[in-house]
Amino acid sequence: MKRALYFAIIYLASMLVGTIAFATLFMFNCNLNMFVTGQSVSFFSLHFFMTGILLSIPLVCILIQILLILYIIRHPKCQLVSLIMYLVFGLVSWIFVIPMDLKLVSRYESDDVLARVETSSTGVFRKESNGVYYFTRIGDDGSADGLFFDTTGYLGQEDAVVPLFNVPVKNESAFPYSDILIKNSLQPNQLVTYPLSIYNALLTSAQYSASLGFWAWLAFASMGLALLSVYGTQFISSWKLANVACVIISAVVVLLINYFYYMNILPDILKELAGRLSNFTGLKDPLIVLINLIISVLCIAVGIFMGIYRLRGVESEE
Repeated sequence: MKRALYFAIIYLASMLVGTIAFATLFMFNCNLNMFVTGQSVSFFSLHFFMTGILLSIPLVCILIQILLILYIIRHPKCQLVSLIMYLVFGLVSWIFVIPMDLKLVSRYESDDVLARVETSSTGVFRKESNGVYYFTRIGDDGSADGLFFDTTGYLGQEDAVVPLFNVPVKNESAFPYSDILIKNSLQPNQLVTYPLSIYNALLTSAQYSASLGFWAWLAFASMGLALLSVYGTQFISSWKLANVACVIISAVVVLLINYFYYMNILPDILKELAGRLSNFTGLKDPLIVLINLIISVLCIAVGIFMGIYRLRGVESEE
């Protein structure tokens, strides 16, 4: 009982801390998208923070699943209680928490979280692909006066200084930010943006599946079953660090397989198979359900086999 209570406290505390942390990062990112050098900025927005909470809950649920397995590897006592609690929290997440959150996201989502400011500021040199801009006046209508330093020959004469009068300020090269200086200084590399793009794609697919009804969501949630079954890979080795690597790699593989499927990044033979299975069963995504079920069975089988093997090894040593 004490173990179960402690496990529940860890789960709830991790859920709370993780959600607040990701929501805060999301809020800061939205504010940076709207920030222009030389202008005032507010780093707190209740709207962006609440939107970040809704968008981060599925991610936090998935991460906690993996972290709980790693915690069990580190503290292997009371394996049965830990397994039961792990399954309970995992099933609650995928059957109740995540679909309810997705409904709230669809209901309250808005385009202003991706908003940019179509303006600039004076007294700052901004280097863009075609040259350097320096504005001396920014009008209320978005037009500007200033100077353009042609460092690339964009206007036909390299190193020319061209006066600007009432030119529109678009900042298109700064996308998704509002200021090219912010983009050049703070734009994250692909180690950050690529995982986020995968999560965003899966989140969009999850929203769409949830909007189609229970069975469509259940098909998507087969990914959750595959992620839960990753639990079995912690028994592959007697070396804890190797088991940690197996769990993380297995979870990443599950996520990538589902990402490739929902983004339709598949070989032609699998696309043809998916179409035939869909026509035969009348279901929307039978192929990915089948793949996730196969992954689940393999992970569970590996866990059972290696668990028995290691248990017999311990008994033979005694």
